[in-house]
Amino acid sequence: MHYCIGDVHGCFDEMIALLEKIERQDKDAHYIFVGDFVDRGPKVWETIEWVMEHITPDGKYQSVQGNHEQMVMQWYLEYCEWKSKKLRLSPPPQPNYDFMEQAKAKGMLDPVALKPIMDFFLTLPFHKVITVPGRNGTTVTYDIVHAWYDYDEPEDSGQQYMDNLWRREVDGNFDSDHIIIHGHTPTLTILYVGKKHSSPGMIVYRKNAINIDGGCVFTAQIDDLPGHLCGICLETLEEFYSPTLEERLPMKERIDYLRKYRSEPDPFREELLQRLPE
Repeated sequence: MHYCIGDVHGCFDEMIALLEKIERQDKDAHYIFVGDFVDRGPKVWETIEWVMEHITPDGKYQSVQGNHEQMVMQWYLEYCEWKSKKLRLSPPPQPNYDFMEQAKAKGMLDPVALKPIMDFFLTLPFHKVITVPGRNGTTVTYDIVHAWYDYDEPEDSGQQYMDNLWRREVDGNFDSDHIIIHGHTPTLTILYVGKKHSSPGMIVYRKNAINIDGGCVFTAQIDDLPGHLCGICLETLEEFYSPTLEERLPMKERIDYLRKYRSEPDPFREELLQRLPE
């Protein structure tokens, strides 16, 4: 079966635990990550090393490109230009987040040393399509992107790429019966918290759209809401979390969370389940 994994952001231990959890019940699992491996998290370099070793265009582990990979590549071009100047009187260009700091700590703050990483990021597509069996002999198609997919834009247009990497859309997909799987906007943010049929830090469903960015990397910054690294099976919509809600919250807080956010069936999820085999 196929499993999509949300934004990792250097949460390496949680990523490995999530993959192992899925493997224990499905040794033939195939994975598609939604990008954003770098920045913010505690083990960015370990994450980079793992994805460069395991992710391929059509193998067991696949991924689309995230906006944080794109930002790092843009910084790299600027850094190479700065490095090539004979008189570097100005300070080096700074990335938006902590990639330069991470590279320096690993002794790899050099264009030649960083080039294989940039070359790898360039191989990541903006969009992947997975089709699985549906109910009564039909099929269900998933469009997997980092941020969003715009069905009114040509597949290879510059605006489509921008939407794939950057667009924040939280209301759903009303333009196609394809299901968009995306991350980019953590479900811990104000765009979801307090909204009906939203489970902060967990997978959130909308009309023909599923957000799997549970904001794992932000958990330490938000005391009263749990963040998770999320995974979902495309054939069944079974959800996987690392850590689990039980591991994130004490019993009383967990009961309160479930009562507040998951006490009744989600109509968007139920609608999607009706399209999959029983």
